[in-house]
Formats: sequence, structure tokens, C-alpha cells
Amino acid sequence: MANWSNNLFYFIFLGQIFLISYYFPKKLLGRMRSVLTTYPPSSYPKLYPKPVEYYKMGQRGYKLVNQFIFLLGFVILFIIAFVVDQPTFADDGFVSEAFPAVYGMIQFLPLLVLEFSEFSHFRQMRKVNSSTVRKAEIRRRRLFNFVSPTILGLAVFLYLGSILFDLYVHEFVFQWGHDTIQRTMVLTGTNIFLAAFGAWHLYGRKLDPHQAFGDRAKQITANLKSLLFVSMAMSVFFMTTAADDIWDLDFLDASLLSLYFQVIAFLSIGHVLRTLRVGDMDFEVYMEDVPVT
Repeated sequence: MANWSNNLFYFIFLGQIFLISYYFPKKLLGRMRSVLTTYPPSSYPKLYPKPVEYYKMGQRGYKLVNQFIFLLGFVILFIIAFVVDQPTFADDGFVSEAFPAVYGMIQFLPLLVLEFSEFSHFRQMRKVNSSTVRKAEIRRRRLFNFVSPTILGLAVFLYLGSILFDLYVHEFVFQWGHDTIQRTMVLTGTNIFLAAFGAWHLYGRKLDPHQAFGDRAKQITANLKSLLFVSMAMSVFFMTTAADDIWDLDFLDASLLSLYFQVIAFLSIGHVLRTLRVGDMDFEVYMEDVPVT
């Protein structure tokens, strides 16, 4: 059983390496380069508050970091398969879930840095914005204008279903420190954070001072759906964790956690990339203002 489960983990962990540290970085870099080539600073100066070399250097840094993390994944896989004796840091004799967990967090670090750099970029755009004309959207932003009640209802249903399933398989044990209570607290806390983040996207001020109203609406929709998809995936994962406590599925722990990271990446980064295509955006708002005489 251990050999079969470990081989399954090796296969799934390879998917984690390639999907998060090769495929998506390649897509994001291609997107950055496409924007820089198609919409250069000479024609779209409002898009680049800093010298163009700054953005090229950032792209090179992002590429190198992901290449290092990509190779690190194979080092970890080699250590698990050939260096560490069985049991591999797990009491039950199977691959420890610590391997995909720690590596997954490392994989998402460049994306976190990219997100913060984007905030800094928009802040710099507002700082150098010399336009005296301010545009405001008159229509109120309502949640169901951007996501369907079905998707929201499914996310709530899976959240409640995950908690009830956990309580059911553990015979409704309400004891502080029990795995069920801990998972419920983590799941609830994470969903509260996702809801707050979604509310910020929905009602917060526009980060990009030049962004067209239509593009912002698409961005809000993509971000809200992505957050709901992540919530659903987490609820399903916690169900499998609860089932593990009852039906002795320890041999799948590492594989399921690695698969969970891939699903999260696919539903968050992948969904945004599929929905917000560069060719569909309005870049004319970044062109130089024509002086009125």
C-alpha cells in the first residue's frame, strides 16, 4: 500500500511543480511581455509611471525566482523518493503532507510579491496622475450584478455541508481542541477573510485611476468568482480531511493536499487569466491626453 500511495503522490506532486511553478508563471510572463510590446510607453505613457527598464527587470526577477522554485520541486521530489528512508517523516509510514504544504506555500510567494507590486504600481499611477478630470460610476455596485445567486448559494451550501459532515462522522462531538472544532474555526475564519476581501473588491475605491468602467466590472466579477471557487474547494478538501479520520485514508493525505494546491491555483490564477484577457481590455485610457484648445 505504501509503495502504491507513494507512487501516486510522486505523479500528483509533479503536477504541482509544473502547474504552479512553470505553467502559470509562463502564462503571466507572456501576458506581461505582450502588454509591454503591444502597448509601449511611447504610446501609452499613463500605464508606466516608472521607466520601462524597471518593468523589464521585474519580469526577469519573477522568471528567475520561479525557475529556482521549479528546480526546488525536483530536489524535494528526489529527497522524498531516494534520500529519506521510510517512513518519510510521517508516523503512519506514508509520505508526509508537510512536503506539498511547505512547497506549495513557497510556490505562492512570487504571486504574493507580484500582488503587492501591483498595488505599488497603482499607487504610483495615482501619484503621477495629472488629470484634473475625475470620473465616477453612478450605478451602485450590487453583489448579484457580478456573481449569480447560484454560485454564492453553492459556496454557502458546501461550507455548511462541510461542517455538518465533519460533525456527523465524528458523532457530533463538541469538544474544545477536537479536530472537528479546529477545522470549523479554520474554515469559518478563512471564509470570513475571503468575504472581507471580496467586499473590498466590490465596494473599495478603484486602484487604477485610469481603468475603464467596463474593465473594472469584469475584474470585480473575475475576482469575486475566484474567491467563491476557492471557498468551495476548501470546503470539499475539509470534507476529505474529515473522512480521513474515520475511514483510514492516511495514505492519501499528501496526494490530496498537493492536488488541493493545484485546484486552488487553477480556480484563482487560472480563472482570472481566462476571464480577463488582454485583448478585451480598453487601453486607450492610458494614452496621452489630447490638450483642449
